[in-house]
Amino acid sequence: MSHAFTQLEQHDTPTIANAIQGLGIRPATSGFTRPPVGAVFPTIPAIVGRAVTVTITSFEPFDDPAAEQAAMLPLYAAVAAVEGPKIVVVQDLDQGPGCLWGEVNSTICQAMGALGVVTDGLVRDLNEVGPMGFQYLARGVGVARANTKVTSTGVPVEVGGCRFESGDIVQADRHGAVVVPGDRIDDVLAAAERVTTREQTLLDWVRSDEFDPAELADRRARH
Repeated sequence: MSHAFTQLEQHDTPTIANAIQGLGIRPATSGFTRPPVGAVFPTIPAIVGRAVTVTITSFEPFDDPAAEQAAMLPLYAAVAAVEGPKIVVVQDLDQGPGCLWGEVNSTICQAMGALGVVTDGLVRDLNEVGPMGFQYLARGVGVARANTKVTSTGVPVEVGGCRFESGDIVQADRHGAVVVPGDRIDDVLAAAERVTTREQTLLDWVRSDEFDPAELADRRARH
């Protein structure tokens, strides 16, 4: 599977989404994130990993600092339990104004093999996290931290209009995140190559001296 992950990293998410749609695996309107969840670091290349799914609440205050620190331990345990590259997918049940993710969580989770986080919560510490190469896909950027409490791990979540299940193969880049069907990954990769080849053939023709608008209908049909 590591070879397949490496191959997926060579494509962007629009290409993979086109490949999945072309195979008719699922409805064209599902399986990917949409705004307001988006990439905070658009220059970081595509990442691919297994989904570590988490739900949190972010409003209710803590009784003491020790409880606040302990509240994140289930998330760390869930990340540590998944082998290989992984992407943490966090659903903020409260959709609060505080940040659930920053430099500390990024550093800890990256040390355990996480490549990024996909969340409908807020993130911060951009100056520190960006150079780490740890990707943020989030609802937005904020200032103050949230009262983050992990309520569950390993359960289906919905972030950015996309359903994620624990262990899903997730590809993410500057456009968003897409769930890649694990049982069809070879088909998806082959289809992605076909998509790339067809698009490049069409674009090479459009950019050439042989371009003729009268032929567009036929060329687009083949594309």
